[in-house]
Amino acid sequence: MSKIPFFSVIIVNYNGGLYLESAIKSVLNQNKSLFELIIIDGKSTDNSLDIINNYSSNIDYFISEKDEGQSDAFNKGFNLARGEYFLWLNSDDLLMPNCLNHAFDFIHKNPGNFWFVANTIFTDEEGFILKCSKAPDWYDWAIENGVIYVNGPTSIFHRELFYKVGGFDLNCHYSMDTDLWMRFKKLGYNFKRINQYYWCFRIHKGSKTSGTLLGQINNKLNAEAEYISQKNNYYYSKISRVKQIFLKIFTGSFLFSQYDTFRFKRVHIEQYLNFQNN
Repeated sequence: MSKIPFFSVIIVNYNGGLYLESAIKSVLNQNKSLFELIIIDGKSTDNSLDIINNYSSNIDYFISEKDEGQSDAFNKGFNLARGEYFLWLNSDDLLMPNCLNHAFDFIHKNPGNFWFVANTIFTDEEGFILKCSKAPDWYDWAIENGVIYVNGPTSIFHRELFYKVGGFDLNCHYSMDTDLWMRFKKLGYNFKRINQYYWCFRIHKGSKTSGTLLGQINNKLNAEAEYISQKNNYYYSKISRVKQIFLKIFTGSFLFSQYDTFRFKRVHIEQYLNFQNN
């Protein structure tokens, strides 16, 4: 048995061959001594399997079989994972360079925390930056009955925390991450903010959740949000929304987000990464 990795990175995919290779490479370009890579494919019929096979020697575990949706795929991956801390990536996303090195150091400098959250860059389908998003650390007075301001794959959490809440709810197909955060909170856990961009979210027509970011109405997503709220007895209030707006202004996260967006909007993500590396 090889050395137990510090991180387990799960990529889930179904017919995501258009962007999958970029996602895989963004993981493999991290410090390999820190992580294992597990890919769960839902029996893709496009070129996904060819891409995965091209990188098979660097993938620790891979399976391609029909599943019950994204939440089921996540659970399969994390049930196979050996790492101390878990994170995931969708096949149309990117991990930012050296983020696992940075996270490894940050986690060891903050003992006693089991949940860490970083920041997000949004791009269009061609990879041009649309928005940079930073958010504050956890404040009980702002989180209570408010949005838990965490973007999915920016979240890195301890394996025991994941197992304590029982993994992902198979009834959730859009907001499974929000449901997970609510259950983390219910157990008394809060996150520690890492003020770095770790995740690049690609907005495109084939993405399940991109439409909402473009202002489109998704009735299925809205119904699922209601299900999650009822299940967790977690209901948002307008007062909490106002509190969070104030918090983002007071902490500077709103202004820093706007500043970075101004600096990098319409810059291609590859150009941005080169800028960061130099």
